[in-house]
Formats: sequence, structure tokens, C-alpha cells
Amino acid sequence: MTRAVPANGNHRVPEHARAETARTLAATPGIRGEPSDAERGRTLLAASQTGALATVAVEGGFPFGSLVAYAVDDAGQPLLCLSDLAEHSRNLAADPRSSLMAYETGPGDPLALARVTVLGSVVELRDDAREAALHTYRERHPDAFYAAFDDFRLYRLEVSSVRYVGGFGRMSWVSADDHASAEPDPLRPHVAGIVGHMNDDHADALVAYCRVFGGQPATERAEMVGVDRYGFTMLAAGPGTDERKAVRIPWGRRVDTVGEVRAATIALLRGARAAD
Repeated sequence: MTRAVPANGNHRVPEHARAETARTLAATPGIRGEPSDAERGRTLLAASQTGALATVAVEGGFPFGSLVAYAVDDAGQPLLCLSDLAEHSRNLAADPRSSLMAYETGPGDPLALARVTVLGSVVELRDDAREAALHTYRERHPDAFYAAFDDFRLYRLEVSSVRYVGGFGRMSWVSADDHASAEPDPLRPHVAGIVGHMNDDHADALVAYCRVFGGQPATERAEMVGVDRYGFTMLAAGPGTDERKAVRIPWGRRVDTVGEVRAATIALLRGARAAD
């Protein structure tokens, strides 16, 4: 059974998913100081270098999955450098419809981690558009010697809709317009360093944040587990228990650099000490 997709090219969220999507997105931007799902998807797509490309197989019309390397242009559209000899190139020549899935990696259950799937049609790029895409692709993949081979072509997946899954219980459709206008989080390359530094050197500050700003006055131990331009997330534990509660602290303004993170954490600590 097929599912109808609205004809409006600016909003490709399937009809059956609109209510669910509205509820999910309404709880995200600007209310709890968290990134929107569009921003989360753009961030994940920009952070990854390889993904699973799904095309429609020429033989039998079945979904055909393959591993590809990709880059992303300024509008969040994946750029692909594909060989004419590859089966997915043969499939795309017959039917340009495709999707690309990128996913987060890490310890634990992989289904609890984030993934994003962009859907649309793949078009071959020529002349100036090809040169611009090739430059972007080589910046992301400097060892891609194959890009100069005669049988490799540059393609762009023109996104018509996006499905973001943030783990168990968090998922939504994102429109093409929202995806294009969202920005990848600039702190993503620095997250591991920020989190490690705060946990190793400023554990007392994390406890203070949870007690004063996080609504957890009994906190004895706290661990930072995530940070982005809007705020940071910790796990807080009280006395005599290993049970930890998630605590989200917003910066109160956008924080786009490591220096701004340092200044914001110092300001929060001063506020916590003044309130204690």
C-alpha cells in the first residue's frame, strides 16, 4: 500500500505523520533550549562521511542498499561521487529516486543512537556546478583520488523530505525547507573535548549547575553527556543511589565557539555560587 505525499513541493511530510511531527517539533525549539530536529539532522549529516544509499534496483524494482562516501553542500544536500560501474549508478540512471541514511556511532545499543534519512531525487552535476561540488567533496574527502577518474561522476541528492530519529521515542519528519534553512551545530567537532574537560576538571561545577539551575538540589554527582550551541545535558545522581536523572541547562543565548562555552560556564558557576 502506498502512502500519499502532499503535492506541495515545499512541505513533503506525509499526511499520516503530520500530527506526530507537529507534537515532536513543538516541544523542541526555543522551549527547552534544545536544537530542533532539523538542526539535529543537519548536524549529524555534516558530521558523518559515509552513509547507506538506497536506490531502486533495475532488476526487479527492489530497494538496493550500498555504502557510499558523501559530502554536504550549504543547503544540506548530499554530494556523491559515483562510478558508472557501480550498481547504484545503473539504478539511478533508470530511476533517480533515492535516500541516504547517516547514523551516529558509539557504545551501547545502536538503536538508541541518532540517525537521519534524507529522501529525494539524484541529479548529475555538470560544468560549474560540478566543479563547485567537486571542490566541496574533496575538502571532505582529501584522499578521494578516484574523483579524477573518467568513469566517476558528481551527483547531488536534491532533498524533498527528511526523517530524523533521535533514539527510542524521538522521531519526526522534517520538511525540505526546514532542513535547508537549519544550520549544523558548530560545537559538534568540539563536543568530546568539552565534555571530557568538564567531567575531568570541573565536576564540582556540574554538581552546582544541577542543584541550582537543574531542579535537583540533592545532587551529589553529575556527569556532562552532551553540549550544543543552545545548552548542555548532564546526568545527576543523589545520595545513596546509582539512579541518574537527565538535566538540561540552557545557555540562555546561542554559544557557537569553544571560547564562548568557556565564558558561559564561568558565568553559570558564578550565578550558582551567588544563589547557593
